[in-house]
Amino acid sequence: MEHTDEELIVATLAGDDRAFPELVSRYMQPLYNFILRLSGSAADAEDISQEAFVKVWKNLKKYRQGESVRAWIFTIARNTTIDWLRKRRNLVFSDFENAEGENPLLATLTAVEPLQDELFAREEDRAVLEGAFVQLSVLHREVLTLHYVEGLTFDEIGKVLKAPLHTVKSRHHRALIRLREIMAPIPALHPYK
Repeated sequence: MEHTDEELIVATLAGDDRAFPELVSRYMQPLYNFILRLSGSAADAEDISQEAFVKVWKNLKKYRQGESVRAWIFTIARNTTIDWLRKRRNLVFSDFENAEGENPLLATLTAVEPLQDELFAREEDRAVLEGAFVQLSVLHREVLTLHYVEGLTFDEIGKVLKAPLHTVKSRHHRALIRLREIMAPIPALHPYK
């Protein structure tokens, strides 16, 4: 039987040595992906992820039962990332780019084998979206990432960002508008679509 996140925290606090590694295993990839999108660096994302999990471990007693564990962990990861980036003042928040040219924002390709021209069109679309995404501010990227990639509700995002629900919804709306503005001047890539 799979334990809930909250049960894993309670078990960890009770001394179960297997509970925390299971919690880490559950959240390692989503947290790494989120941090990668904010930091723009795979190497930094690895370091920040480790630091975030150390903070989760140290603050387990501060977790309030009944709250979303997912939102609590993402809050710690976000704050750790922001602190990390502030220490590196030479970075401008709105100009982060992924040095590896990767952005797992889009879902992976379906299991059905697409035709070669479909693959090419998808890669072009992905590249256009990635290029537009990195032009967004960190505030806009984190809302879009938390909602569309990590599947958090606006309420959970509000807890992560420590912002009221209407602020999160407004930021989400403005992020989508900004993304459309950035992509509007881009000519159509696929004349047959």
